[in-house]
Amino acid sequence: MLLFKGIEFAQALHEIHSQSFDKPWSLENFQNILKLSSTFGFCQNEGFILCSDLGDSIEILTFAVLKTARRKGIGTQLMAQVQNFAINHHKKHIFLEVNITNKPAISLYQKCGFIQTGTRKNYYHEQGKIFDALCFTWKNPQLNVGD
Repeated sequence: MLLFKGIEFAQALHEIHSQSFDKPWSLENFQNILKLSSTFGFCQNEGFILCSDLGDSIEILTFAVLKTARRKGIGTQLMAQVQNFAINHHKKHIFLEVNITNKPAISLYQKCGFIQTGTRKNYYHEQGKIFDALCFTWKNPQLNVGD
């Protein structure tokens, strides 16, 4: 797994995202977000996880694994990298949002110790339909003792 930061990764991330989602982010979206000093992520050939450093927490902005590479542990490995980063850099929480219809992702997040903490109504607009987003939080066990 490679820790990455910087606009030079925009094209590769865009290509993986485009092959992973029906409504992918544009290359320009990736270029703009990767220009921010707070943006970082982890990647390998078949997937990536893109994050924002929020000071004492991390937000997962997007997470993609090629459709042909799913159910092989890549998502779990990428999530473990972010969780280890959070532990090593003393981040209290990791936040993310997921489409309520994305059952495999929800299952992965729960398996990785994320807890649903809320819902954003009508957040995703896809193929003429509107879906809620589920909000999940992971608490760093080294910094949230007793929570």
